[in-house]
Amino acid sequence: MNKRLHAVLTVLLLSLCLIFSFSVRAQTEDTRVLIGDPNKTSTGRVLVKGKVLGKEERSGLFSATVAVKNTNIGVITTEDGSFEFTINTGSYTLIFQFLGKQSKTIPVQIVGNGSIEVTLKDEVTALQQVTIEAQGEDRNIAVINAGVNQLSIKEIESLPTFMGEVDVISSLKALPGVGSVGEGASGFNVRGGRTDQNLILQDGAILFNANHVLGFFSSFNPDATDNFTLYKGNMPANYGGRVSSVLDVNMKEGNTERVNVKGGLGLVASRLLAEGPINKGSTRFLVAARASYSDWVLKQSKNIDVVNSSARFHDVNLKLTQRINASNRLNLSYYKSGDYFKYTDEFGFRWNTDIFNLNWRSAISDRLVSSTRVVKGDYRSQLFDPSGVDAAEVNNGVDYWQANQTFYYNVSEKNNLTFGADYVRYDLKDETSTPLGDNSGIVPETVDKESGNEYALFINDEMEIGQRLGVSLGLRYAFFQNVGPYNVYQYDPTKPILVENITDTIAYGKGDKIKSYSGLEPRIGVRYKFNESTSVKLSFNRTQQFIHTLSNSAAATPTDELQLSNTYFKPLISNNYSIGLFKNYADNKYELSAEVYYRAMDNLLDYKDFVDLLMNDHLETDVLAGKGRAYGLELFLKKSKGVLTGWLAYTLGRTEVQMVGDEPDETINDGEWYPANFDRTHSFSFVSTVQLRGSSSFNWNIVYNTGRPINAIESNYRIDGTIIPDFSDRNAYRIPDYFRVDLSFTFGRDILKAELRDKLADRRYKGTLTIGIYNVLARKNAYSVFFKRPDDFGLLPRPHRLTVLGAAFPTLTYNFQF
Repeated sequence: MNKRLHAVLTVLLLSLCLIFSFSVRAQTEDTRVLIGDPNKTSTGRVLVKGKVLGKEERSGLFSATVAVKNTNIGVITTEDGSFEFTINTGSYTLIFQFLGKQSKTIPVQIVGNGSIEVTLKDEVTALQQVTIEAQGEDRNIAVINAGVNQLSIKEIESLPTFMGEVDVISSLKALPGVGSVGEGASGFNVRGGRTDQNLILQDGAILFNANHVLGFFSSFNPDATDNFTLYKGNMPANYGGRVSSVLDVNMKEGNTERVNVKGGLGLVASRLLAEGPINKGSTRFLVAARASYSDWVLKQSKNIDVVNSSARFHDVNLKLTQRINASNRLNLSYYKSGDYFKYTDEFGFRWNTDIFNLNWRSAISDRLVSSTRVVKGDYRSQLFDPSGVDAAEVNNGVDYWQANQTFYYNVSEKNNLTFGADYVRYDLKDETSTPLGDNSGIVPETVDKESGNEYALFINDEMEIGQRLGVSLGLRYAFFQNVGPYNVYQYDPTKPILVENITDTIAYGKGDKIKSYSGLEPRIGVRYKFNESTSVKLSFNRTQQFIHTLSNSAAATPTDELQLSNTYFKPLISNNYSIGLFKNYADNKYELSAEVYYRAMDNLLDYKDFVDLLMNDHLETDVLAGKGRAYGLELFLKKSKGVLTGWLAYTLGRTEVQMVGDEPDETINDGEWYPANFDRTHSFSFVSTVQLRGSSSFNWNIVYNTGRPINAIESNYRIDGTIIPDFSDRNAYRIPDYFRVDLSFTFGRDILKAELRDKLADRRYKGTLTIGIYNVLARKNAYSVFFKRPDDFGLLPRPHRLTVLGAAFPTLTYNFQF
């Protein structure tokens, strides 16, 4: 023991001596990097060229920023990481930055025309630490906007997964202010918003469904995903069309230097990616595919209904990147995704998405960059009853076009301007009901749907004022037109809006303007730094939403109705407020934040009792519009360095709705505020990783949520021999609380025997094996509670728990790369 202590002290002493020696030397010698030939010094302006490389990618980084400190000079790298600028000779400091990489600051002495090459390392260290934000260590203190979470796929690979798949949306649910109604629920809720109030973008293209297999997987292939950002507080003005949050997912581009292959083999799904150059330096490709084969797992069940069920999904990403010249780059991508689910012979659904995406990015000057995007999307969904007299399929969906022009202007080192315009064209697909089989008694039927045009102009300015104050000012103007062809029912103005009160129908032709809405959306974010480790942030933003999802259930499903704002459905408007305190400790080793938020919503939709939304051509008679409010406290503690990393997240929140109408059936709970059906008062998550040796790690995930609200039968009464249930007020009761523990262990190459490691060291092939258990305690967490009359035909139906996954589920995945 004494020998070990002596050795440690000796190493520490030598380290201190070396540090002291280096410090003294740094004071006596010029450590600046020389650019230019010292034997051919120049005066006046000279040309500086260079290249910014990624250490892990071994290739140039596109769109990295190169700035000259204390000047207005700043440039963005081209496709292969190259840059150039002119400057007077002299001493300067160059700052190199790229999202997901460690920034680098280099003092230089420029004596003439010359070049410099810089390599940036990943922000995530070799310990695979869990990091919430992918830029500087103090980014949570310095960034202006509150409520922003940025992650890369590398940063969530260590999280325990369901069925061994790294998942974007599942990782978001471990953050404060983000949740869902439970297992088997598609979508996610952010700060009291419904699932359809989130704008989900993949490379700038809108996704209407980002979930697979009842929400257990997201539709983002982890191998093809680069990074993603969730805006749950202050949304920059270039985002719009949804009121709750923005999930902006960026997909990878093909490798510029060599062909890479990456994939994974799991118990229920596998994936494969190939990327590389076609014409080195100018053209590159990426192809990624993922598919499931989970039916064999269902066959192992002892429940005959589960054995006769089926669940599967697939998605494909194709991307081609063309460097036109040093200032222009073109991206063309295609995305296809689909889902199929059938529960025995009772019901099923399928959905498919196809997206073509074209993006042209141009560096107009050293300070001005243009991004032009055109998207064509097609989303189709289908609900079907496979057998019996009700056998039929119901189809709906939407075709849409997107066009976006955005300019990024670097006014100065401390001032960045974003401005541009948006356009989205929605063509809702007619809803059709078609009989299945000869025994079906369903009559074919069609419900016409309308179209809409959404336009927007936006400008957003982020600026640093002095050393402490940062301000983000944004303004978005949105204009929406509801257009035909469509038939609009007219109702007796002296009577309630009911089917029996229809007096006339106005038929609008194709392209005819039916109804228009418009409004300004101001966005304000303020950050004040008390010091380098403490800041406070305030934000306000007003948002509008012109497309809605109508659903009878608490969770989103692929067959929910899409509804545009029209004569009877006004745009949803939300005013969002937040204030937060952010504090780092121990040289940014620990991050602590506390945020309070409040959201007030107008024209929020809810439903009358026992409403049927399918094949309904007069939805305005069954849908109500009222007010909503959401408020809460979010606490977040993260440890980002060391052998043990992870975070604790806690949310105390309420989401409430108020429906007050002119008629009794248009008023819910006597006009009092009541909890939304996805409201959870308390939410807690604990995510952690223990790094073992090299790339091997032990990971766990603990989740607790308060049960969500439901309606319940409180009593029964009998009328002429018929038993009538008496229901409670809307959402007066709650299901049991939710609790789950997940564990996983990743075996890296580093744990192999030394001789085997040596054999693999010279090869490009890398592989890891992950084993884990989802829901270790096998808790039968309630997804919902339903009421069923007992076998003895007693008067009062009894509550029964509905559990989607009530057992411990093992996972096994082998990931490889070469």
